Amino acid sequence: MSDHIKIDFKSSISKEQLNQLITLPPRKRRQLLGGLGRELKRQSIRNLRAQQDVDGKPWAPRKHQGVKTKGRKLLRHINRQVAANVLTGEFVEVSFRGAVALQQQEGITQVMTGGRMRESMTDNQKKKQNDPATKKQAKALRDENYKIRVKGTKKWRKPSLKWIQENLTQKKAGLILAHLRGVERKKSWITRVPGRPFLGATQAQINTFVNKVFDNTINSRV
Repeated sequence: MSDHIKIDFKSSISKEQLNQLITLPPRKRRQLLGGLGRELKRQSIRNLRAQQDVDGKPWAPRKHQGVKTKGRKLLRHINRQVAANVLTGEFVEVSFRGAVALQQQEGITQVMTGGRMRESMTDNQKKKQNDPATKKQAKALRDENYKIRVKGTKKWRKPSLKWIQENLTQKKAGLILAHLRGVERKKSWITRVPGRPFLGATQAQINTFVNKVFDNTINSRV
């Protein structure tokens, strides 16, 4: 993966178009390449909106999906970081600059901590932590021999599934379950977020863009 793609538009035009190209003044050539660059940028943004790679294959879903408003902000942010540039009379480049677009295209490996994990949680995920423990958690706690003190005595007993769901939150049930299973709480860990490449277009799409831009440029009076 890369932060740019460079297109040689000559490889996508016909012999007849190549003969026409030779007669074009430099200004018209740059106009043609600029138009192709804009088409490639639009396709990259379409890939991003559709959450698909260049070949049209859906991205693998994230483990934790954010809320829609965050997704829209991310899209606007990346949109501003994508640019189309004319390099020479034969090449056009579509690229991006910025950490957000780079992380989206290539993925990122980062050190996570409990604090960073909480910061990355959506409001809905934070709220869910305070929801009642699930039936699955309740069953798991009973399987791990979770017990509570019998009120007014020194005896201990296994609580019912109903008691666990009515008295423990999902967060607290999770912490107790981890303790009973002997799971050591890590202060930090390394996580890999895979890339979700969006930059570029298929060869068939590039051919279509070239023909469209070529015809518009040839027929343009400007």
